Amino acid sequence: MRSTSLEPSVAAEPPGERFGCWIDGAERFAEPWMAVHDPASEEPFAHVPVCDASWVHRAVEGAAKAQKEWKSAPPPHRRDVLRSLGQRVRAYKDALSSLLSRETGKPLRAAASEVDNTAQLIDYFAEEGYRLSGHLPLLGDPGRHTLVVREPVGVVGAVTPFNYPLSTLACKAIPALAVGCAVVAKPDEHTPLSSLQLAKLALEAALPPGLFQVVTGPGPVTGAALVAHPDVRCISFTGSTEVGKEIQRRAASGVKRLILELGGTCPAIICEDADWRSLLPHMVTQAYKNSGQYCYRITRFYVARSCWDSFLSEFVDHVVRLRVGHPLEPDVDLGPLNHPDIVRRVAEQVSRAQKAGATVRQAALPGRLKHGFYYPPTVITGLPAHAPLFCEEIFGPVTLLVPFHDEAEALAEANRSPYGLAAYVFTQDLSKGLRLAHELEAGTVWINGIHQALPDAPFGGMKHSGLGREKSRFGVEAFTELKTIYLAY
Repeated sequence: MRSTSLEPSVAAEPPGERFGCWIDGAERFAEPWMAVHDPASEEPFAHVPVCDASWVHRAVEGAAKAQKEWKSAPPPHRRDVLRSLGQRVRAYKDALSSLLSRETGKPLRAAASEVDNTAQLIDYFAEEGYRLSGHLPLLGDPGRHTLVVREPVGVVGAVTPFNYPLSTLACKAIPALAVGCAVVAKPDEHTPLSSLQLAKLALEAALPPGLFQVVTGPGPVTGAALVAHPDVRCISFTGSTEVGKEIQRRAASGVKRLILELGGTCPAIICEDADWRSLLPHMVTQAYKNSGQYCYRITRFYVARSCWDSFLSEFVDHVVRLRVGHPLEPDVDLGPLNHPDIVRRVAEQVSRAQKAGATVRQAALPGRLKHGFYYPPTVITGLPAHAPLFCEEIFGPVTLLVPFHDEAEALAEANRSPYGLAAYVFTQDLSKGLRLAHELEAGTVWINGIHQALPDAPFGGMKHSGLGREKSRFGVEAFTELKTIYLAY
């Protein structure tokens, strides 16, 4: 089970810094070792253990033991411990940002923004878990009450991606911990270091040893063992739809609860009355942020024919001016992609578009970038209708632009994708915007605005984009079981 096809390099005696996995409140070292590469230099700079099934079993066993006591802890205590973790994340912001930038390849200021967001998410989920409530129906039956209560689901397996390893982990681990669960996290094999540091900070914040474990290794070894373990009651996964389906198959034998936040190829509909010029910089940012490596970025732009020529010209002008460079360089917009398999896949997708007759416009990469997994910001137009690429997730700095004659056509094309994670509508006609939002097959729709998904609103997808929701009280409740108690007195 894996989020990519890249085989990690394994060494018995690795050079450089070693990071152990975190089990039962201590750093544990095991062999073989797996290299973590710097996407900007392509060089290995750290090594972590490849945790096999025996190490995963040890982690789950320790988590189950710790969870028995944690679930009985008063909710104010759990809240205060998690808030203390948020404070430590803020205190270690600089170190976490540097580590996150190096393992992901994102610019340093973007890494710092992720650390800030992680601390905010921790604070939010700590408070939301404290507000969790049950239900007492007023049935009017003398001598009887019916209590509907919520209990923690148990040990949660949190499997996280490489693109936002820290904030995605916070969306899984913190709500689970807030309601009384224990967590065993399996970060992506390319970006495990920030997750390991979060486990260390959790221990400093007085989270009981064993309650938050982190095991490292590739999906087919470590991830598969975590999903298959009988004492893991819930799997929360963010990653590709292909791997999500494999998790669903493997989890079925254990009837495990699943929260799957999967792929996306998100459309934006630019109506002829849209105030698109004032929003264009934000559209470009949403399409190319993190070098296009995130699930709810805008991939497909459907543009009204009446403004097509102007929109295309100005859009391309903005894209080619995006600054690509080393993550530590000041004022860099885009860093490298995370690993070579991503570069190869994106290059292959663009090549197929060219062979199909599409026009490809690309920014020039700076000549100083001799090493690193860089890919130029790219705009594709003229792709034939019903080309497979319209229905594929493109996890890189590439967008598809298409003109349309009427909104029904744009809506049909937007919904033709098997994915349904997010969508965007731009129009000055509010009734039109709401109508299109209701008809778009997506879990989240933005109308005339682009911003980060808010913690107090549910986030997740339809169709092949996943199951369940993260964030908000709904995302917190996902880690609980409902229990009905009939009481006679």
